[in-house]
Amino acid sequence: MLLDEAHDYMDLLLDKADQPYFTTEEKNKFLNIAISDFINFHYQKMTADEDSRRALAGCIDWHSFSLTAAEIVSGSYIYNNSRPAMSEKYGDNWASDHSGYFKYGNQYVLPKQHLYILSIGVKFYNKDEIIDPSTGLAYSGVIASDVVISPIVSVKNKSTRDYYEHAYTNDPFNKFGEDAPYWSYIENRIVFADSSDIRYINMQTITLPTVDQAFTGDTYGASTAPVARSFAEHYQKQIVQMAVEKMTKVDVGLMTPPS
Repeated sequence: MLLDEAHDYMDLLLDKADQPYFTTEEKNKFLNIAISDFINFHYQKMTADEDSRRALAGCIDWHSFSLTAAEIVSGSYIYNNSRPAMSEKYGDNWASDHSGYFKYGNQYVLPKQHLYILSIGVKFYNKDEIIDPSTGLAYSGVIASDVVISPIVSVKNKSTRDYYEHAYTNDPFNKFGEDAPYWSYIENRIVFADSSDIRYINMQTITLPTVDQAFTGDTYGASTAPVARSFAEHYQKQIVQMAVEKMTKVDVGLMTPPS
């Protein structure tokens, strides 16, 4: 369903004799609210409900960031003269509404349209063996083949309070490490504990689509394997119906009269 078709569908569902006039801009505002409500409703159910997983399938994004072995030893992406880091490769020029960027080493600044994290996986490398902490450069004689990469490890979310309690504890059984890394939301950023030796990050997220993205015929990616639109038509109709329900509860005197 295209956006113009969604507007027509809204008009059909509204009783024009009893309902106020809505401009295109006003219709889009109600659709925006309905999209957010639709995603929030299904997000709460998606771990147990197949319909909710299908409803949000088009809102799931994958974001991958990495430093190759050659980049680690080349000295091209040194943060604060101490270590290679994502922020030197994926800085704020990398940002968009749907893709974030890194600062302060390996802290990920969330994009504008970000809603939820579904999963995060990371890979580590043998930083202490190959990187001089006083310069961030590889020790003399180190080459790319000396970089040892770990298997991908799932990173668990902790509350900010638990994050700091575990980060600064002296209890060796509660310290962060490669076997049980953690992350937390802090100041609109994803902050990883003990992140200095991360060389790969993969995130599965739910992103809020705009009205234009939710009601479009466009697909994205290669023509041989295009990415599906945000919502199938079945769910687009549900969103329109949710928007109309909100519109019918609006005080007529608040809306724009027809010209």
